[in-house]
Amino acid sequence: MEPITILVQYKIKKKKLTKATNAILEYVEQVKKNELGTMEYTVFQDENDRTLFIHVMSFADKAAKKTHEKSEHLKKLKKTLVPISKGKAVYTSMVAVQPLTSQEKAGEIGKDMSSHEPV
Repeated sequence: MEPITILVQYKIKKKKLTKATNAILEYVEQVKKNELGTMEYTVFQDENDRTLFIHVMSFADKAAKKTHEKSEHLKKLKKTLVPISKGKAVYTSMVAVQPLTSQEKAGEIGKDMSSHEPV
């Protein structure tokens, strides 16, 4: 079974960065200490816009994800961050890159990929 990987990104009000950073650091410590089924939990900030935070998390299975979602430390973090956030958080479910199936490859036949630039 493939892990469940989620990316969450949001912005914090500039004047509240210290409060947010302290809350996030405490939270990540609690995740790592108390959630055995959370395989990865890393928080990043945009290098050029320190108000943009990105959480990358992977769970062993649905039960581990549910444990995380119901944790007291997540409730506490949301209580701190939601009032000082700019807009809503954006959640993205991620999957590892896999080889295309023959059906997916067939859908690409005839497409002009010569002008495509990788991201």
